Amino acid sequence: GAIKAQGDQAKQLQALLGPLIKQSMGTKSIPTLRSLLGDTLPNIIEPTTSVLEASALMADHRKAALVVENGTLTGIFGFKDMMTRCVAKELALDVTEVCSVMTPHPEFVSPEITVLEALQIMHDNKFLTLPVCEDDGTVVGLVNVMDLIEGCGGDKGWQVVFGSALDLDEPMKSSDSMSTGNAPKTESKGIKRNDARPVSRLRPKK
Repeated sequence: GAIKAQGDQAKQLQALLGPLIKQSMGTKSIPTLRSLLGDTLPNIIEPTTSVLEASALMADHRKAALVVENGTLTGIFGFKDMMTRCVAKELALDVTEVCSVMTPHPEFVSPEITVLEALQIMHDNKFLTLPVCEDDGTVVGLVNVMDLIEGCGGDKGWQVVFGSALDLDEPMKSSDSMSTGNAPKTESKGIKRNDARPVSRLRPKK
């Protein structure tokens, strides 16, 4: 079945970043992978596709290729697979079939999870890409980290998120200063401070 974000850390992340992302995007809900992918056609190849042909499709889509046989996801062929299993071993790309060098039976996620949940899954499992499939195994598409960042509003959206997070932290700092008191600091008797030193005094002596 589809892999899901689990654990208390995932729930805490959702609770913390969820409202901030909604605020930055001006929406009431975080986008799902289905809405993110839209009508984009997935980069699908057959197991017998040559690595040379697959690489051309990957270059056009700028994404890994999903290997599908009889409507079922059987593997994923990414740029890392290309470099470590093909180029590094000097295989003949025009005659090597993808099924012999792909990553078989990859994990996948439901199109109904949010982009934030997908980011959590990628972080927890150290994934570079995530295949997206329906419950019956039908391939919907593929997302990578950059897709998910764009789905959260892009770089401007994340700037708003981090800015809002810093604003939330300010009241905490203020309350800390109040709890420790606001009495002015006084210097010890007999000690004079003179931090204004000219640059010439900071230079090493010859």
